[in-house]
This record gives sequence, C-alpha cells and structure tokens, in this order.
Amino acid sequence: MRRTPLFLATPALLAALIAAPAQAAAPAAGAAAPVSSAPAGGSAAAIELGDFMGRLRSVQVSVGGKRGTFLVDTGGGVTFATPGFAERIGCKPWGRITGFRLTGERLDLPRCEGVAIGLQGGPALAPRTIGVLDVKPLLPPEAPDVDGSLALDALDGQVFTLDLRAGTLVFETPESLAARTAGAIEVPVRIARFGSSAQGLGAYALSKTARGDLWLEIDSGGGAPVLLRDAIAADAGADPSADKPQPFALALPGKDHQGLDADVTLETRAVVRDMIHDGVIGVPVLVHWRLTFDLVHDRLWISPSDR
Repeated sequence: MRRTPLFLATPALLAALIAAPAQAAAPAAGAAAPVSSAPAGGSAAAIELGDFMGRLRSVQVSVGGKRGTFLVDTGGGVTFATPGFAERIGCKPWGRITGFRLTGERLDLPRCEGVAIGLQGGPALAPRTIGVLDVKPLLPPEAPDVDGSLALDALDGQVFTLDLRAGTLVFETPESLAARTAGAIEVPVRIARFGSSAQGLGAYALSKTARGDLWLEIDSGGGAPVLLRDAIAADAGADPSADKPQPFALALPGKDHQGLDADVTLETRAVVRDMIHDGVIGVPVLVHWRLTFDLVHDRLWISPSDR
C-alpha cells in the first residue's frame, strides 16, 4: 500500500507557536491589528484577518449560516472544524482522514462531507471534505475560542495573496494578478495534493544545495523561522548538532517578470530537528512577504510586505 505523505502538521506546531516567547516571531505579526488593504488593480475581494494571541492569523467563516472563527494555516494540509462547530453545522462525523505530523506521528481524524465554507467579505469556497479535531487541549487555557482551521485544501482552485504582516487575504482577478505579480518574484513551487481519500494540500518552495534540491513547506502555522531536517541540515548550510536556533541564510531561487534570475533571500534563524520534511518556512519569515498563490496553475510569487 502506498504510504500517505505528511499533512495535518498543525497540532504539533500550533501549541509550540502559541507558547513560544515573543521574540520567536517577528513583532509585526502580532502587533498589527487587522487593517484594510487597497487591492491591486480591482481585486475580487480583500478580507481582513484577525490576530490570534499575537502569533497566528484567523478568519471569519460561515457554514450553513453558522458563523465561526478559523485559524489560517497554510501548513495544516487539511481544513478541520472542532466537534462543537461540526455539530452546529449539522455534521455527524464518520470515517477517517489519515495524515502524519512533522515527527512522523500518525493522526486520524473523523470527517465531514460537502462542507461549503463562506468567507466574510470574500468568495464561497467549493464544498470540501474536512476533518474534525478538538483543538482546545492544544492551546493555552487563556486562548480565545476557535472553531477550526482553514488550510490550503479549502483554497484549491483559487488565486489569492496572503499577507500575514498586514493581516489580509486578497482574492485576485486576472487584472489584479497581473498588477500584483509585475513586481514580484516567481519561485518554483510544488503543490502536493495527498492524503487518505485524496484529502489535503501542501505548498513547498524550492531551495537548492550543492547536493540536490530541498522542498520547504510554507507554513503560516509554524513557530520557528525555518525548520530543517537533521539529515540535510549540513548540506543546507546549518550545523546539524546545534540544539538551539542558529543563524541561517534562506535562499529561494526565482525569476522576475522579465524572466531574469532573482533569488528571494533572507538572513534568519533555523532550528534542526528530526522530521519527515526537508524543511518548513514559518511565520517569522513569512511576515516579511506577500505570498501570491495561483492554485489553478500551481504557481507562487513572493514580494515584500510593506506594512
């Protein structure tokens, strides 16, 4: 039987991110309240994101007329609702969705079928199969209530720009996409659609080493700036024996709108650990960028966030 690739990394990373000291994330990620954004070139919709405990972003959703607050987690793989929210929307969970955390630990979630998620001020997303997970035990006692987590699988087939620093999710039109990407760098990306019952979606940006290519997951639920797998850390330019965050030069090869080489680089910090990914790019790095995803044609552009 074919082994299911990793997804649903959220629970393992979520608790670490919420509990991390303030310096673990770029200050702008938590300090900025949701703000209005003027989308480029008449974008279809711009949604203001909430600030969840100064670490994560959240979004207001509506399912069957029931409103809820979902975290925004591009590394979650599968969108999920809490048992309480699943009951409110009339779902009787059944079956299983199976995935693996970064550590390789297997995770099985019951599922709800045909869930159409509406975003406040944005489009209605196509109905999806979502998981059901009680996230409350993974959060600090003082954490606000949350009703679920919105992962990239719910946004499959959409073209959008996520700016964690500004706290905006912008759904692009063809015209606004052209304007948005004119000054951006396109980076090679792998969009992995995977999981039991064909559920889950992850986005992985290319990083090159002298020994071969690495694919780093883009994770808006990740607490470390960069996570590197111990088996490849030395080839990526990190000390595999270090047990603390270490200076790291992140470089993603890319092309500008004229097709010329234009790498995306950032001096940041990395943590080495035993896991089943090459690596993960987390919130403290992602707050520096606007990420424009085309999940119709599986493309990704990066530009600086100027908020």
